Amino acid sequence: MAINLAKKASDKVVERFKIESVTEGIFSQRYKWTGVSTVQVYTVDNLPLQSYDKTKTSGSRFGTLTEVGDTMQEMTVTDDKSFNGSIDTGNNTSQLMIKSASTILKRTTDEVLIPYVDKYRLSKLAEGAGIKKYSVSLTTENVLQTLFSAGADMSNEKVPKKDRVIYMGETEALKLKLSQMVTGVDNIAQQAIVNGVCGIIDGAQVRIVPDDYMPTGVVFMIIKKGCACAPKKIETYRIIENDKDIDGAIVQGRFLHDCFVLTTLNKGIYVAYSTTEPAGGSD
Repeated sequence: MAINLAKKASDKVVERFKIESVTEGIFSQRYKWTGVSTVQVYTVDNLPLQSYDKTKTSGSRFGTLTEVGDTMQEMTVTDDKSFNGSIDTGNNTSQLMIKSASTILKRTTDEVLIPYVDKYRLSKLAEGAGIKKYSVSLTTENVLQTLFSAGADMSNEKVPKKDRVIYMGETEALKLKLSQMVTGVDNIAQQAIVNGVCGIIDGAQVRIVPDDYMPTGVVFMIIKKGCACAPKKIETYRIIENDKDIDGAIVQGRFLHDCFVLTTLNKGIYVAYSTTEPAGGSD
């Protein structure tokens, strides 16, 4: 990595573009991970319906006695990422002191860690989706109908319409912005879509993200809030000054986290792929 020593230059650093997290706020907060890395979640099974037999003179008229069962999902946090950088006083002095340790720490979090976590979460959500459609191709003519149909598929699986979020990459979202059928959306949503920010489609919030945030082959995703959890086990961010091995400062960070789709709620995630269905059925 190059260290560009200044001769005569501005002490102002040109910052890069960054965006806030696009996945915060959609995950369940019901489960506590404090002090543990693995959580077991139990879901009580439903009882089967039987025919009531009022003519029966012995045994239960309610049918066969069935013990109430349960389903268990075990989730272990495994994705452990870190960064470790030094700011040598000699180099920093020769560069007009442009490298503030606190600024480096924030910049690394904003521009490296947050995008990584968003991409990781979207990938895990797509992987655990309970509804997957293949060979989907959006056009300006069919984009709204496709989104409405996807929403209907979720509703048919008893997924509540409230608190759904649509994720689309910038390129696919162009078809939504240019669709003539946008006139069928309420005025607030129209303005939001035309301006390229979050809008409302079929009751679901639209979040338009950079193309490379979307998992490979995914055209769009619809997520019901609360059908997945994203635990953060360790968040360590620190600046070490006066370390014995370096004349300067050390900037370090560690983030132990993960993302899990709750198996009993996986129908709350709909993923449309541009690719064909993999051999052997849905992945």
